[in-house]
Amino acid sequence: MTFEDIYAQRIAEMGVRKRKYMKLSARDTPVIEEMRACFGFFYDNFYRHGQFGLMPDSLPDIKHKSSIASTGFMLAAMAVGADFGWIEPSEAKSICDATLNTLSNIERDHGFFYHFYDPVTGKRYNKCELSTIDTGLLLCGALTAGNYFGSNTIKMARKLAAQADWEYFYDPDRKLFHMARYDNGMQAWWDYYAEQLVLYVLAAANDAPFARQAYESFGRLHGKSADGTDFVYAWFGTLFTYQFSHAFVDFQGKRDGFGFDWFTNSVTATVNDRLFCASQPYLYPNGIWGLTSCAVPGGYKGHIGSSPSGNDNTENLSEGTVAPCAALGSIVFTPDDVFTVLDEFRRCKDLTGPYGLYDSFNPTQGWVAKRYIGIDKGITLLMCANYYKRTVWKSFSSLSEIRRGLKNLGFTDAY
Repeated sequence: MTFEDIYAQRIAEMGVRKRKYMKLSARDTPVIEEMRACFGFFYDNFYRHGQFGLMPDSLPDIKHKSSIASTGFMLAAMAVGADFGWIEPSEAKSICDATLNTLSNIERDHGFFYHFYDPVTGKRYNKCELSTIDTGLLLCGALTAGNYFGSNTIKMARKLAAQADWEYFYDPDRKLFHMARYDNGMQAWWDYYAEQLVLYVLAAANDAPFARQAYESFGRLHGKSADGTDFVYAWFGTLFTYQFSHAFVDFQGKRDGFGFDWFTNSVTATVNDRLFCASQPYLYPNGIWGLTSCAVPGGYKGHIGSSPSGNDNTENLSEGTVAPCAALGSIVFTPDDVFTVLDEFRRCKDLTGPYGLYDSFNPTQGWVAKRYIGIDKGITLLMCANYYKRTVWKSFSSLSEIRRGLKNLGFTDAY
């Protein structure tokens, strides 16, 4: 089937499906349709031949390369799909079990996974890195699915999580985790706040004695948002950094040992992104916002973001490209703003395809990236599921080891 055929089929399914599990208003319909399309992206495209369950990094251009983080989002997506009635729970569980079996047999080291894989052989793709954050996102997805489906699914997920040797990536001199290992050795550190919060939770869930030290040692860059609110900002000012860990860990009502509230921090960062874009209507017309790593005209940029940013506010790039996932991934933080901008996204010409909104677009250049990136569809689906039913939060954050991990890090229920 072509993308167009799949799109027509998806729209037909959305039009006839009746959802009896929650009351929805007219404004909810576009969000639910986007969620259903995101689920379709994962269900239709994970590998069923070769290494079952591995998820392509992006479509349609890089179908031959699988992403371990996208695979983690796919596992969580199966729980969401079952919870929202888009797939029979027994089928979703079977998919997760087979995928977890694949993951237990593909190439890895010290319990960590490589960023990308050859989906046919299960071997490391080219010379990509052994990655902490991509492994972390995979384990989060596995544990989410595991706790949702129970039985042998949670046993396999817990076994994978327990095998991660966090000490291998810990630098005792700097009291920080390394980001990754390449062929020439360890590279960089998680030395400033970014998307890595969940890594400390996972390490602490494994009772790693250095997890709290690593959590307390990374730098917090304090600045003011566009409305004057103090917050800790990410190095590139990209919205995904304020979202990814929150897709799994429910930080609402929690403060860490410093008395800091990361959930409120992400609310501030989201408002800042919207106001930053609003201050440049010549780049971001009609109230659109949502700056994060994404495809741009001429390639892919990891530092699309708002100010403030690192190196005296020089690390962010804003050139008019917006990623819908950046806004939709913030629905738990500023829902009214998200509903409003989603209406504008849906009015944009050629921005919607077979699996919902395409990855990104630049309205002033009349350009649309007609591609889908797994982690971007994933953050959209999971955050929207949390907004409506707390699906991922209930499954992941209720695990005894995750509750223990948060306690080991010094988090308390403070409200």
